Amino acid sequence: MVRQPVREGGLVGTLFLPSASAPRAAVLTLGGAGGGLSEGAAETLASEGFAALALAYFGLEGLPRELVEIPLEYFEGAIVWLRHHPMVEAGRVAVVGNSKGGELALLLGASYPGDVGAVVGYAPSAVVWQGIAFDREVYYGGPRSPWALRGGAVPFVPLARPGAQEMIRMTESYLEDRPISTRDLYERALRDGAAVAAASIPVEEIEAPVLLISGTDDRLWPSTRFSEMAIERLEAHDRPFPREHLRYEGAGHMIAPRGYRPAASWTRRLELGGTPHANEFANTDSWPRVLDFLKRALVNQSEAP
Repeated sequence: MVRQPVREGGLVGTLFLPSASAPRAAVLTLGGAGGGLSEGAAETLASEGFAALALAYFGLEGLPRELVEIPLEYFEGAIVWLRHHPMVEAGRVAVVGNSKGGELALLLGASYPGDVGAVVGYAPSAVVWQGIAFDREVYYGGPRSPWALRGGAVPFVPLARPGAQEMIRMTESYLEDRPISTRDLYERALRDGAAVAAASIPVEEIEAPVLLISGTDDRLWPSTRFSEMAIERLEAHDRPFPREHLRYEGAGHMIAPRGYRPAASWTRRLELGGTPHANEFANTDSWPRVLDFLKRALVNQSEAP
């Protein structure tokens, strides 16, 4: 296997290529709200015969520190770069993301349908949610979008504000170094129909197969509900491309591509849900399905625009 750091054109990532010299179908992998660069999923995909680019988009030198108004054009540039790599087959690129990266994968598929040949979202969202800021000046200026397009912020839904008792519980958990569940904040925010409508990702614009994976006991956000929202929207528009939702009972938020390793500081602070048995089953069962989906979706991509 070939591992190639990528630091050109403003991109920060790592390209993994199978040892064989023939061009391969390409996959772009996107991590979640922990930031930084997670290479494990891309490395595993390369071991399965794909050319895979692990892309960082915030939290590293040369990239934004905050998950706030990241230009979608950055990801477009990565997809174009990958499409034109000499070891990549002609055709479109599959995008695989988990958690916030799953939200992003759907958004990229809808924004760049001519370039994205398949979308896989692990614990994704069908709605754009507010960005994540650590800088006090950014945070106290009010919530902002995580994404930007053509110089403007992508519409987003702000999280519901915790009630007094909820804030006390969350503060106590933080002080006692116990994980916090944020699911209720998302579920209450979904009641704002106008905001949700404005920030819903237009998945019907995706011109490729879509595979979504969720656990019903996701305690970070209700990814099963989000996945159902995306599938329902695709079906309402009668899109001619395959779409599937793998729903795992009792599993939590950490269903992810094989090899993916989230930031420990992030997982330690948040309650992610799921029993060990349900989480293990979801990850073991979903991975071969994802590989089969990608192989089927990227066949004959040389004929794609």
